[in-house]
Order: sequence, then structure tokens, then C-alpha cells
Amino acid sequence: MILKVLDNISEWCGKIFSWFIITIIALSLFEVFTRRVLGKPTIWTHEIIAYCFCGAVLLIIGYTLKHKAHANVDILYGYLSPRTQAIFDLITYTVFLGTFTFFLLYHGTKFAANSWAIMERTPSAFNFYVFPAKTMLPVGVFLLAIQVISDVIRRIVFLVKGENI
Repeated sequence: MILKVLDNISEWCGKIFSWFIITIIALSLFEVFTRRVLGKPTIWTHEIIAYCFCGAVLLIIGYTLKHKAHANVDILYGYLSPRTQAIFDLITYTVFLGTFTFFLLYHGTKFAANSWAIMERTPSAFNFYVFPAKTMLPVGVFLLAIQVISDVIRRIVFLVKGENI
């Protein structure tokens, strides 16, 4: 089933890319050790930590949506019937999240492509490539779009058949 494939993509991306958090912690500890204990700070850890943070945030947003872990205000939502919730979800997913996803996917791809075209680098002493981090934006938004499609299909099936899948 298509929903299982879409959900599995979100699930595996969340499991894989959440390791960026462990990398951030390890590199932060390494930097503290080299800076405070050895007295020899590095020039590269701050940028690599920033790139890992980009990956941790951008590449797991679909996973976060799948598990309903995004921050939201559901004061009235909880009082609605399941059918009304599904209608409300369809409207918000298609109008707001769909527009947001389309806009970011389109402009994020242009943003990353421009960075790739000029082989953009940071202006720091480390002078590392920027385009891998900028590429995470359209990739992460694409992963979000996959989960949005899965959730929209679920809501439509619920409205038509009255069953959760």
C-alpha cells in the first residue's frame, strides 16, 4: 500500500537523521575538551555542528509530522468530532501546509541549485562548502510533503469510509 511506503520513508528518515543529534553532542563535547582542557580550539567544529543541526531539523520534519510532535495549539480541536477534525485537517494541510511546502520546495530548490552552481563556501577560516547544508532545505521539505500526502490520503479515506487506516 502507498501509505505504508510513505510512512516508512518518514519513519526511516527520522531514525537515520536523528543521529545528527548524537553527532552534535559528540562534537560539542570534543570542542569543549579541545578548547578548555587542551587550550587548542578547532576552526571546523562550529560549522559542522551547524550543518548537523540543519540536518537534525530539516530532515526529520516529515517524521515529526507523522508522530504529531510539532508544536500546535489544540484548544478547540480536541472538542471537535473525529469527522470535523478530519475536515479541519484536510483544510489546514492543503491550504496552509500545502502552500508552505510548495513555496519552500520551489524556492529552496532554486536556493540550493544556486549554491551548487557557484560551489559556495563559507567565508570563515574553515572555508567549508555550503551547498550540502542548503540542499537539506528542499530535501527536508520534500520529506515533509511525502508525509503530508500520506496524512491527506488518511483523512480522505476516513471521511469517505469512516475508518482509520
